[in-house]
Amino acid sequence: MSQDNFALLETILYEPSKGFYLLDRHVDRLLKGVQDFHTQFKTIPTMDQIKTLLKETIPQDDSFKRVRLLFNDKDGLKVEYTDLGKEYRTYETLAEAIQGDNALKVMLDTEAIPCSASDPFITHKTTYRTLYNEARERMGCHHDGKVFDVILWNKQQCITESSIANIAIQTEGGDSWITPSLQCGLLPGVFRDKLLSSDENMIEGVITLNDLINAQKNGNPIVCFNSVRKVYRVQLIILE
Repeated sequence: MSQDNFALLETILYEPSKGFYLLDRHVDRLLKGVQDFHTQFKTIPTMDQIKTLLKETIPQDDSFKRVRLLFNDKDGLKVEYTDLGKEYRTYETLAEAIQGDNALKVMLDTEAIPCSASDPFITHKTTYRTLYNEARERMGCHHDGKVFDVILWNKQQCITESSIANIAIQTEGGDSWITPSLQCGLLPGVFRDKLLSSDENMIEGVITLNDLINAQKNGNPIVCFNSVRKVYRVQLIILE
């Protein structure tokens, strides 16, 4: 996949009892991507077209589904999905997540992201994922399954995101959470926006490499989140 041959992408959770999770936010973000990449697209889908296609394509049954909504000029709107089963479980709040199951193991990338914070392939979700795939390959995320994900950071040694999610750490004292600001260079995640607009005491800020390492060493919870997995706790594996 090249920068000249990509599709805008939204990954959406279908919940049997609620339908498409955070659908309006996902569609708004995709349509913003169409506007921002205006030279790449000759047509613009409408909110109604997107919602109709999803409802006509995805079986409205009792199984959770991971839905991929894609758009480019060549193929137009396209929908794919993976069945997640009937017992798919997620945590919607930070408090639930840090009391939940065992943390998934993550590692810091060994290299800073090579592009600017305003790179459109960072600030928009697309099928052009070379940066993320290379980071996952470096840290062995594709191999034995011991490392679930990789944490990215910029040239200023500030944390940005993981390869599939946004990230936050709990502050000392446990009264609030910090997630990297958009100025650090990351995807404005749909679930991230939900947390920031809720009463979860999460604020945007700067998390340095040392901040993340010290959070793990001091036992301060670290979480990642996206709109399919929602919130889940992670454990940073520190290489001495």
